[in-house]
Amino acid sequence: MRRLVLPLCMFVLAAPAAPLAAQSIPTASSDGSLAGTREIGISAIGRVLSTAYSVPDGRSALGGAVSAATHINSHFAVQGALGIAYSRQEGTYYKPPLVAFTPTLSVLLQGSTANWFQPYGLAGLGYEFIRYTRPRCDCDQSRSLGIGNLGVGVRKMIGDRRAFRIEASSQIASGGPAFSIGMGLSLFTGGAPRYVKTQPRPPERVRTEPPVIIPRPITPPTSPPPVARTLPPAAPTPNLAGTVLLTIDGTQVDFNKTSWRDDAEPLLDGLAVDLTSDTGEKIKISIEAHTDNIGSKSGNVAIGLDRAKAVREFLINQGILADRITVSSAGGDSPIAPNNTALGRQRNRRIIIRRTN
Repeated sequence: MRRLVLPLCMFVLAAPAAPLAAQSIPTASSDGSLAGTREIGISAIGRVLSTAYSVPDGRSALGGAVSAATHINSHFAVQGALGIAYSRQEGTYYKPPLVAFTPTLSVLLQGSTANWFQPYGLAGLGYEFIRYTRPRCDCDQSRSLGIGNLGVGVRKMIGDRRAFRIEASSQIASGGPAFSIGMGLSLFTGGAPRYVKTQPRPPERVRTEPPVIIPRPITPPTSPPPVARTLPPAAPTPNLAGTVLLTIDGTQVDFNKTSWRDDAEPLLDGLAVDLTSDTGEKIKISIEAHTDNIGSKSGNVAIGLDRAKAVREFLINQGILADRITVSSAGGDSPIAPNNTALGRQRNRRIIIRRTN
């Protein structure tokens, strides 16, 4: 029998929790009580021990208790508890100190848990496990006995999830009962409890409302029909094809290289930002390369085309689609300055990026 008490306590407490865990969203009962919630309590206790295992003049003990309860409905709950108490019993040869372990399983009958103050009574069964510390007498080092557990208590709610609790109980066994009184806190999990401090008070007298007068609808004056207005035609969208978006001049292009100098990099970065924006992502461009007249015509066309392709590869790496870009090279056929001076040849070496749509 003794070996079955603790497993039985765990089974009874876990069984009501199973349907609660299966619910995806716990809900409160219709009256806003604790129904469907779990209560976890911890308290400090004082005990008067039973003479079945303590001496008559050494029965006082102090300790604590933990409890777990499942509220089946507003008036009924099942609670398991474990109390631990220590008594010195004067620490003499015939009165060695002892520790009492008291597991119990009880049924709680309570007033409506929708109220702010909640009195309840409890009745159940359990065991007392007694362990003597530093025994020097001829008595057994440990003892155990079955008990009946009767008591009363009260909760005072502190918000929706906490309560202050006082409980007094008697553990009845052969050799005289033990008495316990404890106070502590309870926490509630699962469900969504709501409480009312007082019942609503009915009104002292009923007032009659004045009759409602419905105003007569007012007919608005007749207005002449609106005059149709003719909107002016929308202005045609300007054609931006051929607009120069960027020019890289001869100061930024080396004489005999296909790449550009470092000071042209920020200009190309800014153009890439514009072409990848919401307003520029549909713009198509052409890259035209021009050279001076130094060298053969075919060689100048080839180096110009390589420079235009280098710019195209840079823009593609910045996220611009290749089908939006065309490249061409005019070589030295379209000078903008005389080629007989170094300054003029520098101006003729240029890359022009235009919009094509």
